[in-house]
Formats: sequence, structure tokens, C-alpha cells
Amino acid sequence: MQLVARVPSLAARWVPGRRFIVFLCAVVCAALVNPISPGGASHMALAQTESRVPMLFGSAPDVPDNQLQQIVEGTVGELGGDWGVAVKKLDTGQYAVFNGDVQQVSASLYKTWVLDELYHQAKVGQINLDSASTVTGSDAAYDASLGILRLGVGTSITLRRAAYLMITLSDNTAAELLVRNLGPDNVNRFMQENGLKHSVLDWYGSGDNLTTPIDMLREMELVATSHMVDAESSHQMVETMLDQQINDLFPPGLPEGARLAHKTGSLDGLLHDAGIVYGPSGPFVLVAMASNLNSYATARNNMPLLLRRVYDYFNNRPYAPAKYFRETRQTVGHDFLKFYNIYGGTTTFGYPISPEQVVNGTLVQQFERARMEWHPDLAKSTGTTPVPGVTLSLLGQQRAQQLNLTWPASPDPGTGRYFKETGQGIQGGFLDYWLDHGGERIFGLPISPEVPMPNPSNGKTYTTQYFQRARFEYHPELPEGQRIMLGALGSETAVKP
Repeated sequence: MQLVARVPSLAARWVPGRRFIVFLCAVVCAALVNPISPGGASHMALAQTESRVPMLFGSAPDVPDNQLQQIVEGTVGELGGDWGVAVKKLDTGQYAVFNGDVQQVSASLYKTWVLDELYHQAKVGQINLDSASTVTGSDAAYDASLGILRLGVGTSITLRRAAYLMITLSDNTAAELLVRNLGPDNVNRFMQENGLKHSVLDWYGSGDNLTTPIDMLREMELVATSHMVDAESSHQMVETMLDQQINDLFPPGLPEGARLAHKTGSLDGLLHDAGIVYGPSGPFVLVAMASNLNSYATARNNMPLLLRRVYDYFNNRPYAPAKYFRETRQTVGHDFLKFYNIYGGTTTFGYPISPEQVVNGTLVQQFERARMEWHPDLAKSTGTTPVPGVTLSLLGQQRAQQLNLTWPASPDPGTGRYFKETGQGIQGGFLDYWLDHGGERIFGLPISPEVPMPNPSNGKTYTTQYFQRARFEYHPELPEGQRIMLGALGSETAVKP
């Protein structure tokens, strides 16, 4: 394989016939401020001192928003170059695109795909994030030719550290090393499996790496909602992108107190930025891609403006979403709908089976698998921790009492998660589901061990575990990945008006 056919540039992989005239000053400055020692250590901390951003466990379906569309088109529609934009507010689904399905050269945006595949392979046990790999001459060749080499030939570096440098400094040597370890075909396969149908990592030099604004939005949406690999992996990817050091596109438009997890890309005549913005009203994904630019100032002046206008639209006006479910002829709105979307929607809660109603002085709404309660005193609407003032009723406990079910405390088995408060633990697939769909915030703590039990709804026996707010059931007859379901506690304990 010829080196020149596949080596990456300072901010994106080089492709035949493309000559670079742009070298990001932010990258070079970051390299000078944060030198990498031969052993791979850095003066830059891997983790931010700020608290972790909240992770969503679901997002709303796309809801085209005409006013948001006007903001996008009014900002970039008449600009020079070829522009593509995609934006979505995750908890409400407000959505707008401009040339969103038009492919452009990805530049360094492809490095987020490599990050995704890295955590995927770590999750399935194919690699260890803390194992070391040695930089080869092929890995280092391009950065060496540019005079910005941070990782010299022979440097031993962990895959986790290489990923951090690849994202935060757009380090090409680290990207080369990771793709070599992971396999470019595996990166492509994982992106296709996750719905990025118009994105291509062309690592063998026959063409360009390509993507679209909509594909990049979908990728960021999966990461932001804990669905890229699993919840903890997605959270670590977000934390890495929050430490981004190349901040000359979206970040100048970011208001004080908001945070941005993002990745940029740069090539000759091309500038991109894609990320997740965390503000008081909840996160949104914004992607802006600009190619065939006559002046980089066009993008550097207008991408911050675009971010600020979208941010102000979402945060400077009240928005009360509502959705009608024709399946049960019920409507869910306001904080109930935001909570429903954030924590998994129909998959987690089923359909609404009642309107909002006041029960014992509390506003509630019944769903097939849960009952929501509105407690405005629980709402947090400042900083980057937006939490609707909604919690779930203790239907797991209530249903167990109705069925006269009690369980003695179990000893700590030393595996999984054990809770002294209830004397029960969670293991295996139930633990993975609990972690990846909201954990204690949604389901509460376990109040039973795993036991085979007849399902009250259909009489069939399933491996079952009761939680304070839910009942987990293992359905072996369902396809892989869908076998853990929540019991229909809402239907079984329906509150009558």
C-alpha cells in the first residue's frame, strides 16, 4: 500500500489530488502548549474538572420546525460555498435541515467514527482501551512531513490516550494508529449498522471520505442518548469531545455556562463542525458543513452566528410540546412528553392509556408500563442539567404488594451491582438494561432477585425481577437485543379518575 494514498492530513485524511493550504493554528498551538513526551504522557488532563453532563436515554422523533428552518436558511442560505446544516433539539424533536442529505468530504469528522468503533470493540472484548500500541513509521509519516509530529516512531501509547489525542487535537498519527488496530472495514461496518448510510471511510485511497450533515447528526444523537455502544461508553465519548482544543468554529458563539462536545474538520476550501450543545433547556445537536469556500472567514464568522441563533431560539422562549398517540387516542404533553422522550419513549413506557389527571393532589398520567407524576419542585432548569419535574410512581412495589409477593434479602454475590438498601442485586443482561435505560432515576432499586414467574398479563412464565418502579422480564422468543422488556405495570395497576 502506498503511503500517499491513505495518510491523513493535519485535520483530515489526505486524498489524491487535494493539496492543503490550511493548517489549523489551534492545533499547532495546542501541540506547543501541551507537548507529548516520548512515553505518551501529557500536561493536559484527560478529564475535565467540571461535572459530567447529563446523558439522555432516548430522543424525540423528528418534528420539523418552520421557525427553526427559517433561522438556518436565513443564516447560511445566501453564503458563498456549498453549505449543509442539520439541527435537532433532542427532547422535543424540533428539527431543521439545509442540504442535509448532500454528501461532502468529511475531513476530520471521520475521526468520530473511529472513536465509535474503538468503544464498540472494547465493549465486545476485542480490544482493551488501556492496552498499548507502538507508533509505526507509516502512522507518523504525514505529521512528520508537516513538522507537527507529537507521537514519534516507537512511541508506546494506550488506545484510550490515542483516541483522546485524535479527537481533542485532531492528531493524525493517533488516528492512523487506531484505524490500523481497529480495521477500516470494521469502522465502515459499524457506521452502516448504526444508520450512517451515506458515510464512507475510504482508507485505501480510491476516493474521498464522505458524509452528510444528517448522518453526522444521527451519529451525535446516538452518542448523546447513550445508544452508541452503551451508556457508559457514550458518556466517555461525550467527555472526550467536551475537551476539544480546536475551537474556532462553533465555540465563539457559545454563551457562558453552556458546553459543547464537538469535532471539527478542515481541508482546502472546507470547514466543518459537528457537536452536542448542552444548555439550560436541554441538549441539541448541530452540524454545519461548508465546502468550496472562497474564504475561510465566511465559515468562521457564520458558524458561531448559527450556533448562537439556534441556541437563543431554544433557550429564550418557552416551548410546550405535545404528541397525540392514535393507538390509544391519548395525548402526552409538556414535561411528561419531554421525560417520555428522554428516557426511551414507547420502548420503555409503552403508550399512554389515560389523560393527565390529579390523583391525591398530584398530576399523573398512566402509561402501559409506568405511571408518571409531576413534581415541579424536582425540576432543574439551569446550567447543563435539565431534568423535567417528573418521576415514576413506585408501581413495582405496589404491584408486588397487590400480588402478595415478598422476598428475603439476598447475600452479596460479589458480581454485578448489590444494593444494601433493599438487600438485592442486579446482574447480567438485567444490569446492562438497567444501566443503559436510566438506572435508578427510572427504575429505582431492585426489590427481588431474578426468579421465574408467570406474567400477570398473559400467564406465561419468564425470568423476572421486580424493581421499585418497574418489572423486568426476559423474553427468549424475541430477537436478540429486544429480549428484555418491562412488564405492563401501568396497565395492571391503572389509576381510575
